Amino acid sequence: MQNEELEEKVTIMEELIQGIAGRINVIETGLAEFLKNFLNQYCGTLETIAAQIETANKRYDDQKIRQQIDELKGVVAAVPKVIGVRNSHHFGTWSKSLIIGIVVCFVLTAVAMGTSLYLNHQNNRLNSEAYNFWLVRALYPKVSKTIEMRLAENPNAFIEKAEKAMIKQQAIIAAEVVAAQPEQDQKEAKRKLEKVKANK
Repeated sequence: MQNEELEEKVTIMEELIQGIAGRINVIETGLAEFLKNFLNQYCGTLETIAAQIETANKRYDDQKIRQQIDELKGVVAAVPKVIGVRNSHHFGTWSKSLIIGIVVCFVLTAVAMGTSLYLNHQNNRLNSEAYNFWLVRALYPKVSKTIEMRLAENPNAFIEKAEKAMIKQQAIIAAEVVAAQPEQDQKEAKRKLEKVKANK
């Protein structure tokens, strides 16, 4: 049984090989004819292209083109390689006057602005003090009359006494601030301690 199957398979293989050999023969003969026809057509195309190249070469004059190239080279050689540039900076009399004028205007504007800000600050301070004296005059008329009378009698001594009193008051206020600082520090330390205990 196995021999018969093997013989059958060998027979099929022989038939396939004979079929392939026949086809290869047909391809070899057909390919040679195809290549021969292709080369004949290609030779004709090459001859046509060569003829067109010849006619194109005859249209242009080599000497005329070379002459134009030489002329262009001469023009390029005539162009200067380095072009000098004037590179000097100076201010004329008009420019100097303008710059000096602008600087002077800027300085004057800055001085005027500074003076106006200072005078505005002083005006606000004097206005506040005048308002305070007006309150004293309205609420304590006897005190204001005493101040006016003392100013009229001996203004320099009274102003000196008032300045000393003001210096004393400022020193007292500064001492109170310094004394209040340890209390605030102590309160702050207690608050931090309570916060730390609360976080545990």
